[in-house]
This record gives sequence, structure tokens and C-alpha cells, in this order.
Amino acid sequence: MTNNKTEESVAKKKTGLWNNKRFHTKIKTKDVNFWEMVFGYFLGPLGVLIMTTLVSTYYLTYYRTYDDIVAQGTFLTLLPLISVIPMVLSNIIAGVLIGRTNTGEGKARPYILAAAPLLLVSGILVFCIPYLSLEFRMVWMVLTYNLFAAVANPLYSTSHYLMVSLSTRNLEQRGKLSVVANIPAVAANGLFSSIVMPLILSWIKSAADKQGVQNRWQCIMVMFSVIAFFACILEYYFTRERITEEGKGSEEEEEKVSSVKQLRAAMSDKYWWIIMIFYALYQAGVMFKGGFIFNIYCNEFFAETQVFGMQLNGEMVQSVLALISGIPLAAGMLFISPLANKFGKRSVIIAGLAFSIVGSIICISAPDSFMVVLIGQTFKGIGSIPGAYIMMALFADVLEHLEARFGFRCDGVSMSVYNAILTVVNGLATAFFLFFYDNSAFSPAGVAEFFFVGYEIIAHAVLIILLLFMNVEKGIKEDQKIIAERKKTAKSAVKGE
Repeated sequence: MTNNKTEESVAKKKTGLWNNKRFHTKIKTKDVNFWEMVFGYFLGPLGVLIMTTLVSTYYLTYYRTYDDIVAQGTFLTLLPLISVIPMVLSNIIAGVLIGRTNTGEGKARPYILAAAPLLLVSGILVFCIPYLSLEFRMVWMVLTYNLFAAVANPLYSTSHYLMVSLSTRNLEQRGKLSVVANIPAVAANGLFSSIVMPLILSWIKSAADKQGVQNRWQCIMVMFSVIAFFACILEYYFTRERITEEGKGSEEEEEKVSSVKQLRAAMSDKYWWIIMIFYALYQAGVMFKGGFIFNIYCNEFFAETQVFGMQLNGEMVQSVLALISGIPLAAGMLFISPLANKFGKRSVIIAGLAFSIVGSIICISAPDSFMVVLIGQTFKGIGSIPGAYIMMALFADVLEHLEARFGFRCDGVSMSVYNAILTVVNGLATAFFLFFYDNSAFSPAGVAEFFFVGYEIIAHAVLIILLLFMNVEKGIKEDQKIIAERKKTAKSAVKGE
């Protein structure tokens, strides 16, 4: 009876949409190959993440070009806060959908393809606002921003960030893939958001009037949205879910595992909790030292300062600090994988956190000295390398540990919780900062200093202690052996052996 049902399920898949050769992956090799890394994990995600990062970072800057919208006062403050609710819900739903999906092309990759038109349409609509009444435009902003932030982006990000863990069980290949896969995020946040986009903004702001400024914004973001559309398709065709393919002989069994059961299993494991707490505290630090708060810090301490014999304002100091201190982070991709293979991912991440703490202490010692802050920021850049490039590989190890322990994978629900955490942190971090910064009971400069550099001293010290209990790497070989034996037994049962 079970065999008949399994055969029926397989037969349905053979005649389904994903059996059409037009939708088949271009990657046919058993091992991760060069073209898979270049197109599927670098160029494809780079095109998408540049667009999603720029929309998320600069949509409020664009909205502020509408004077009557700005005059509404709290609208632009409430929009990102209220949008957190649908964004969290959509991340959970996306994770559940992925967990329940089982196609010939995997469970995550189909949603990368589905996200392509949604990113294209939402990216254009966020910036192409009809010149109608104030009320209509406010409703348009709410709906189109949430189409992007609560539909298109969660659908893409939840599936995209699962790809490393679903790509291969080979630990060395997965480590390298994790480094390559995280380069686009580093480039999008560092190079494009903090360095390239300010240059584009200079051109945008040079327009003769507000209408010209808005038209230039629209041209730029339509271009990035079109690039993201084709980049999504590129990522889809040049990735492969080798781990999902292993379960082709026992699909029925996997489909029985509900999202609730997966979540309960994941939440009963200490390594899963360590990963989630890590990302919550770590991402808060990323937001607190991000472009907006970084800019405020520089204007509080370096509004007018001499740098290398030149008189610079806060914005120029920010660009110089971001460029110079970002060099170690960019160079880190070359050596972090060998170091992680030699000393272990956990040990390298702990070392990075320690470097970051040292850098923050250096910055606090003389927050108004450009050279001291530059040295401190360089240390922090070095400290960011492991978290930026190999943390996702450690996450993949935890997902395999869960599979070995419980007999089923918890990818969908784990990634939905992960994305929900990032969404909440990203949505509330700036508001939390502004609550203290705008409070007359606190020194604005002191608040900027604490959030920009002081927070990570505390948070990263907590994370170091937390990671001392992260021993998943010690048992990963045994976990993989258990999984392999279970797969072999399941396939034998299906064949009736």
C-alpha cells in the first residue's frame, strides 16, 4: 500500500510543471562546481541583493522628496514600524510553504523563480508613484512597500538563504560555498549601499527640481529592479538542491512532518537556540553600525574635521571610514575558508568577535579622533569577517544535526524564524535608537557613541560565552553517517528489499 502511494506520488511529479525541461537546473554535477558558485551563488544573488538592499535602505529617502508626505509628520515613522507585522507573518508563511514543497527541482529553488516577477513589479511600484491626491499616494506607499517587504523579499530571502544548507553534505565544499554566497550580501551592504549609492545620490540631487529628482530615482530603481528579475532567474538555473534530491525515494514520509512538529523539534535543540540568539544580537549590531546611525555618529563627532590635510564634513568622513575599514572585510573572503577548515568555524567566529570588541574599545577611547576611530573600525572590519562569511555554514551544520537527531529536516521553519528575527531587528533597531537619541534626558553624542560602538562590546561578549556551548562541529561526521544510513534503509524499503 505504501509503495503504491509512493509510486503514485512520483508519477504525479513526472507529469508536473517542474518536470518540464525548461525548468530543470543547468547544474548536473554531483559536486559543487565553478559555474554553480559564479552564477548561482555570486552573480545571481548579487543582482538581487543590491536591489533589495537599496530599496530597504533608501525608500524613505525617496519618500522624503514629497514635501506633503513629509508634512504628515508621523506617517514616515509609522510606516516601517507597522510593516514589521506583515513582514514577520510573511516570513513564517514562506518558511512553512518551503517546508511543505517537494518538487523535482527542490523545495526552495521554485520560490526563487517565483520571486523574480514579484521583485520586478514591487521594486518599480515602490518608486513609481502616481501624481494623484495625497491620500491616494499614502495608500499607494503602504501597499507597494508591503508588496515588496512583506511578499516579494521574504519569498526570495527565505529560499535564497537555505541554498547553502541544501546544496551539499560535503563540509569543505559547503564551507567554500558559504563564503562565496555571502560575498553578495557584503557587497550590497558595504560597497553599493555605503559607497556607490551616495555617489548616485549626488547625481540624483543635482536635478533642477523635485520632479527631476523623483524621475532620476525612478530611472535608477527601475534599472535595478530589471537586473534583479534576471538575476533571480540566473540563481534559479545555476543552483541545485542535492540534499533535497536524496529524499526522492521517500517523499511521502517527509510530507507527513508538519511545520508544528518541525518547530517543536528545532526548539528542543540547544544548538538551534544558540544560532537564533546569535543572529538576533549580531544583526542588531549590524543595524546599529549601519548607514543611518553611522551617519549620525560621524556628524556628532566629525561634522567638520581635518583628514589627511583636507577639511571634511560628516558625510565625507563616513565614506572614508567605510571605504578604508571595509578593505579587511573584502579581503577576508580569500583566507577565511582555509582558517575555518583548520581551526573550526566556531573558533574562528569567536576570534572575530574578540577582534570586534577590541575595535570598539579603541573607538570609545577617543571617539572624536579620526585616526583612532579608523584603527578601531579596521579591527571591527576584521572581526566581522567570520560572521559575514561562514556563520551560514555553521547554521547548515545545525540543520544537519537536527536531521540526524529527529529523522527529518527543519529547513523551512528554521529559515522562517531566522528571517522573522532579522525582520524584527531591522525594523525596530532604528526606532529603538531614535527613542534614546531624541530623548532630551540623554546626550545625543553619547547615545550615538553607545549604539555605534558600545553595544557590540556587550553583545559580542555575550555571544562569545554562548558559542562556547556550540559543539555541533564535533559530531557532524557522526550525524552525516546516521543520515546516510537512514537514507539507505529508506530506499531499500521503497524498493521492497
